[in-house]
Amino acid sequence: WLRDRQRLLQIKDKKVKYYVNKDQCRCKILLNGTLQIEHVVKEDSGKYTVTVYQDDGKLKAEEDIMFIVQGERNHLRCACPFSSFSEPVPQPILSAECMNKTVSVKCEVKQ
Repeated sequence: WLRDRQRLLQIKDKKVKYYVNKDQCRCKILLNGTLQIEHVVKEDSGKYTVTVYQDDGKLKAEEDIMFIVQGERNHLRCACPFSSFSEPVPQPILSAECMNKTVSVKCEVKQ
């Protein structure tokens, strides 16, 4: 997997090799080759490229995917030490749509 032509990681013979700092990447690769990014932020946007090779080393497939993260991070406006004033945050609803090799992910909270 590459992001904007920079190698991120690869899997070969069920062994994962990182080309970037694992903690900064916040990414991992599943055994089926899926790239998973944790705690997605706007800076994760970019062109991701996956390249797949056959066992004999011949190129099997290469795909480019534009990943665009819209919106800003939530900022903590106020912290109140009194538990009687705090309310639990409702479970967020995540939805994703894939069209023309572009993935849109939406996170919303209904109250």
